[in-house]
Amino acid sequence: MITAEERRSEPRIEASASVVITPLAAVGTHFYGSVVNVSTSGVRVHCDTQLKALLRAGEVCRIQSRGDIMLCEVRNFAVAEVGADLGLQIVHWGNAGELKHLLSEAGSSTSRTAAVRSVMAA
Repeated sequence: MITAEERRSEPRIEASASVVITPLAAVGTHFYGSVVNVSTSGVRVHCDTQLKALLRAGEVCRIQSRGDIMLCEVRNFAVAEVGADLGLQIVHWGNAGELKHLLSEAGSSTSRTAAVRSVMAA
């Protein structure tokens, strides 16, 4: 049986960064959370507090974290024991900060590992 994790087309990199989430439908509203993992097309965020206004699938948010500014679409939302978990698809990555740099480093090490494997196989 294939799990959801195994079907991913790109690796998720574990990360820990605080974020401010601003729904574009209500720019005066801000949620605070922390990044759990990130990939080139998605980010998972955990909010420690119960969200008063539940974000719905399809809603677009601005995510700000340590120099990174992303526009993301809510793909899934789950209430956790403490707080909530958001699965966000990155629609546009404006400013690149620590999270984008983390992905660049991971991509470099992955491509180097693939190159070493191909050399060893030859």
